[in-house]
Formats: sequence, structure tokens, C-alpha cells
Amino acid sequence: MKFDLRLVLILVVLVVVGASLVGHYRYQINPDGISYISVAQRYLSGDFGGAINGYWGPLYSWLLMPFLYFGIEALLATKILSLVVGAATITVLWRLSYRFEMTEAIRTVILLAAVPAVLTFGFFYITPDALLTCIILFYLSVIFGAEYESGIKKGIVCGVLGGAAYLSKSFAFPFFIAHFVMMSAVRFLRSETGEGRKNIVHNFLAGAAAFAVISGIWIELISSKYGRLTFGTSGKTTYRAAASPGAQGSAVLWIGFLEPPDETAMSAWEDPSYVQVPPPEAMDAWSRFGHQVEVIGRHIRKIGDFCMEFSPLALVIGVGYVLLWLRRFNIKAIGPEVLYPTITVALMAGAYSLIWVRDRYLYVIFMLLMLMGGYVLGRLFASNFFTKTRRWALLVVFFLSFVVPSSQSLNAKAGVGKGMYGLGEALKNFVEPGSHIASNANWGASLFLSYHLGCRYYGAQEKDISRAKLDRQLGEYEIDYYLAWGGGPFDQALLAGYREITAGRIPGLRIYSLKNRR
Repeated sequence: MKFDLRLVLILVVLVVVGASLVGHYRYQINPDGISYISVAQRYLSGDFGGAINGYWGPLYSWLLMPFLYFGIEALLATKILSLVVGAATITVLWRLSYRFEMTEAIRTVILLAAVPAVLTFGFFYITPDALLTCIILFYLSVIFGAEYESGIKKGIVCGVLGGAAYLSKSFAFPFFIAHFVMMSAVRFLRSETGEGRKNIVHNFLAGAAAFAVISGIWIELISSKYGRLTFGTSGKTTYRAAASPGAQGSAVLWIGFLEPPDETAMSAWEDPSYVQVPPPEAMDAWSRFGHQVEVIGRHIRKIGDFCMEFSPLALVIGVGYVLLWLRRFNIKAIGPEVLYPTITVALMAGAYSLIWVRDRYLYVIFMLLMLMGGYVLGRLFASNFFTKTRRWALLVVFFLSFVVPSSQSLNAKAGVGKGMYGLGEALKNFVEPGSHIASNANWGASLFLSYHLGCRYYGAQEKDISRAKLDRQLGEYEIDYYLAWGGGPFDQALLAGYREITAGRIPGLRIYSLKNRR
């Protein structure tokens, strides 16, 4: 693709707006982000055995390493990396937009509307989901292209991008395999020449080989670490936490105190693969099937809700695509702008509906939704009904439908995490770095506070724990400080002999020093 001044100007807008907002999200923090930061720090310290992790993909941590190496504070480094990934995402979105028939005005509106959306992707969570979105969009721009059948190079690029996606997040391993197989089969059926079909087969074999080499190396590393063949441990853990019969959420939230997996890990969340979770309640085959159907239905509704939150026009765009399908329900007659994104959205939504759904899991769908909307607009504009005035009015509505929700979210979450950072700074005069911390509740907030204090977090006590067991476990794990949150179970009598270092000055939180245990 040739140089596009419009793209450059939109990237400048992204960087300028993003840089001006970094301060408002400077202290944003989440449990997954702490683990990715810790993995990056392990690589930098030479602890490669500890850094190799079956739960957290390595690519995000690898990209974070240069920023940490040059002394940039970790949370700030994640925001800078988010801006870099965001700029790459806008560029890839521009490339992918040419796989959809639309006017340049519509294309420009989509790229501008994507700016606040991409900023929310990067600033709201420290996870590889935005990175994964960028890689998958790049892959889609290749495999959706009319020139895909021109040579074997395109297949190799797809395989490399699929491997990179897997290194970002293990979900991409089954997703890429299924999508690459399906797209190759569809393109084979749609091809009208023998030469084209031969090139598609060659591309598939080359792409599969490239993917197998990249993913195979990482699979070997993590399988050796855990002593069993695995492409990732997050899928099973996530399913048992959210979708298995009797699921109670992530085990770290309810199972009780947990020792970090090794001496340098900050918490058990650094590698949840080692958390021993009780098996789900036993169910007969029919009940299990009924439960899974219920889970899928609930998740599909949630996917719909997230899409509508991203843009109120999501349902309209979806209906538009359904009408395009009904008009030509033929795999050869229907246009690639309709067929290919439909396959992608259906496959990704279907895969996540089996396990767990979060808004950040759907970033690829959100971006495709914008392009699909642009294609529908282009078809509408071909009608004589839409005069120039009506076209611009509809373009403005389309633009605002994506920009307003993202902008409102950016404004609502400004300053997130700053209070916890301030509390951590204030407590550094009382809590020694490297101390062992446990809590009665509020697992997430306690983990964040432990991170800011440079301490190790041993989790929240299990529900309805006896006084004797709690006292014994506090001793077993050599807990130095106990966080007693006002909203959780709290045995005042048990801790009466310990010194409260907060002296009641923090509303809703008391911190006890257990260093001089009785």
C-alpha cells in the first residue's frame, strides 16, 4: 500500500490524545497485568525457568522488557507499550479496511472513530488482548485479500502471524487452527481455477508449517515445565472458574490462603497453573449438557450486550449483514466482505461463549463491527435515496455511535488506580518491602496494595474459617501483615493481641502487624 497522509494524521491524533491521557491512567493496575510485569522482570533478571509460564503468553512480556530495561517504571511502561500497539492497530485496521468495499469518506470516519476505541483497549487493562487484536487483524488483512492466491508467501505470513498470536494468548492456538482451516477450505471452494486451488493448498501447508514451528517451540518449553503435553493452562482453569458445574469464580478468590509458586513470585496468580482446585460437582451427562447449553446462551447474550455497549448501531449492522446473507445464500455468490468477517465473528464469539466472556476478549469483533458497518453504509449510499446531505448525516450518526461510548468510558475511568497507589506510598513508612501479606477479603485490592508495597500476597482467608485454623495458617505462611477490610469477615478477638499500624485512619481498612506473634 502506498503512503497515505490521512493515516499519518490520524496516527498523530492517536499519539497526541493518548499522550495527554496517560497521566489519567498512569496507575491503572489489574491482577493479570501484575503477572505480565513480573514475568518480564524475571526474563530481565535471567530467571528463564521461572519466566516460562503456561498461563500467561510470553509475547506481551517480551515487548515490555525493553521499557523496563531502560528504567521506565513498570505501570508507565505498560501505557507506553499500549500506545505503540494502538498505533500499529490503527495502521493494520487501515490495511484491513481495503478488504471491504467502501468510500474513502467512510474509511476515514472509521479510522477516526477507532482512535478512542483503541485507547480504551490499551488503557483499561494490562493484558495482551489489544496486542492479540492487532496481530489477528493483520492476519485477517492477509487472508481476506484477493491476492492471497498469488503465491506461497501469503501462507507463510499467515502462519507466522498465527504463531505470534498464540505467543500473545493461548486462546489463539485453537482459534487460528480452526480459522485458517475454515478460510482455506472456503477459499478453495470459491476458487474458479485449478492454479488458484493449488496455490491455496500450498499456502495452507506453508502456513501450517510456519505455525507449527513457532507454536511447537513454546509448547515444548511449557510442556517440559509442567510435565505434561499442553499448549496452555489458562483455558481449563478459566472454564472451571466460570463455566463448569458448581463454578465459584477464580479459585484464588475463594480457596483461601495460597503460597506463591516460588520464592520470587509475588502471589499465586503469577502462575495459577499450580493452584489445586477441587473438582466440579458431579453431574450426569444430560445435566452437564443442559448446563453447557445454559452457559453458552448466557455468554451469547453477554456478547450481544458488549457489542451494543461498544456501539448502539451494533444490532443494526448485524441485521444488515443478515439481510446480505439472505439475499445471496451461496458460498460462491456472496461477497468476501460479507462471508469472511461473518466466519471470523461467528467463530470467535462461539469459541468464547463456551468458556467465558469479557469485553476485552471481543476487541477483534469490535473492530470488524466497524468495518462491517462501513460496508453496509457503502451499500446504502449506492441507493438514490441517500442524497449528499443524507449521506453526511448518516456518517455523523455512524461516527458518534462508536466515538461517544468509548469517550464516555475514557472519561469515567480517568484516575483509576491512583487512590491505591497513594495508599501504598503512604504505607511504605510502616510496611517493610518483601513482607508477607494476607487479608480477610478484597483479594484484588489487597493484591494491588501488595504490589505497590513490594510485598508478597498470600491471598484472602477462606469463607467461614475457624479461629484456630486461621491462626495456624497465619503462622504457617509467616504472615507479617494482615489486611482487615470492613466489608469482609473479620475476627477482632483473634487479632486483639496484634498492633494495628493504621490506627483507624483508613476508612474500611485496618492493617495489623503480626511480626511479634504470640
